[in-house]
Amino acid sequence: MSLWKKDQPVNGALEKALSLLGEGSHTNGDLSTPGNLRIEGSFQGKIKVEGRLVIAPSAEVKGTIQAGQVHVAGRFSGEILADESIEIAPTAHVQGQIRTRRLECERGAVLQVHCLVGEEVYQKPAPEPATRSSNNKNHR
Repeated sequence: MSLWKKDQPVNGALEKALSLLGEGSHTNGDLSTPGNLRIEGSFQGKIKVEGRLVIAPSAEVKGTIQAGQVHVAGRFSGEILADESIEIAPTAHVQGQIRTRRLECERGAVLQVHCLVGEEVYQKPAPEPATRSSNNKNHR
């Protein structure tokens, strides 16, 4: 059985390049891997994965993700930029911004996101988030 999905065939190259942050683990910072990553614990920070990133149902991730493919089954808050695709499982809770060429979302998932999906929008620069002026002198 593969670490990615039940009944998915095991691929030698896939397993060779697998990194794992196990359930019960907590870390923060910058994480980069040339292969694939599965997160089962909690992580806060920046993640760069050249292959596939899996956020397991037990995981909680906050921050910025850049990856080839992203599969979210746990909790995520922040920004995801996926070169190929984002898959959202029914157990997922996603907040923030997602940007990808292809998006698949299963019934039951909770999404509170600004979504940019498709080849045309993927190629354009991301819009700047709206900001509120904090320099309001008339407000007391």
